Amino acid sequence: MPEDKGFGDLIGDLEESLFKTEDEPPTEEKGGKEEPEAPRKTLPLLIDEKTAADICKEILKEKNQKKYELMGVELIYRSNWFFTYTCQLMIKDPEDNIVDSEEIGGREAIDAINGQLADYLPEVMENEPIGVVDLEEELREIEREGTKVEPPRLKEEELEDFIRQKISGVLRGDKDNVSVAGFELLYSPVWRFWLTIKKKTHNVQVCGVSGTAINYDALPLRPKTWRDVIIDDIKGLKDPKKWSAFLKRKASGVPGEGKMEGGGIGKEAIILIAALAILLYALAENDLLYLLLAITLAAVAAWLVLGRRKKKPQPMPPPAAAPMPSPQPY
Repeated sequence: MPEDKGFGDLIGDLEESLFKTEDEPPTEEKGGKEEPEAPRKTLPLLIDEKTAADICKEILKEKNQKKYELMGVELIYRSNWFFTYTCQLMIKDPEDNIVDSEEIGGREAIDAINGQLADYLPEVMENEPIGVVDLEEELREIEREGTKVEPPRLKEEELEDFIRQKISGVLRGDKDNVSVAGFELLYSPVWRFWLTIKKKTHNVQVCGVSGTAINYDALPLRPKTWRDVIIDDIKGLKDPKKWSAFLKRKASGVPGEGKMEGGGIGKEAIILIAALAILLYALAENDLLYLLLAITLAAVAAWLVLGRRKKKPQPMPPPAAAPMPSPQPY
């Protein structure tokens, strides 16, 4: 039977249990020393904000979006998973027999946020070899307030099955014939412009490496109206070198009334219509340059009309009737 300990001995045992010496190894409760995280890598920012804004304007112009309100712009570093894949495509006959096969593959990237293929990134790195840089150093160099870093939502352990399903769907192949490997997490800079179109919020995303429009198809296309066509023609007529092409395009084979001998609408009528349209546009925009252009076109049309009248041939008089022969006596 162990000897009973006094009060002093009990206090000593308690202190020994509470305070460990420095030479003791860490226990499981304290946990071992954590390994430092691997540095995050990114593609460098090569497109500045002004250039990206010009690209955004061109995209909106191609989509015929003229009335919009720019709400703001932000720079984000988006995470992407790069990987290599191979896919064995089977060619079958109508009876479902394999007659041929072809193996395709390559290096691709997938957006680690939304799971969409980011095929523009491998093309950039292949056509213009660009070295990756440290993300933290990149953020310190650009010194832009409000820059966001979007960490991946797709974890590496989820990638293989997800990407095999994605590749088989795109290539219309069998998922079992797709293999993926070489996963690498890289960030890429993206300029995101927020704007309002018809009270709806949209964004235009421009790649900060190459200037590629990332979500070009997501932006709605506004069909051109007759007013848009007229305004485009008016802006084209601002250059006198384009007048000839404009007249040929408008006068060739246009059905309707007012056709001249050449089979198309008369040049005078087209110029007068253009002058009227330009005049209305000039009055609406209070633009003196377009007003002078409208007056000039009206003067050209009047000069052509007067010239045509002067050159109009006079009708030939009818030939004189031959005299009737006098009757001969029998």
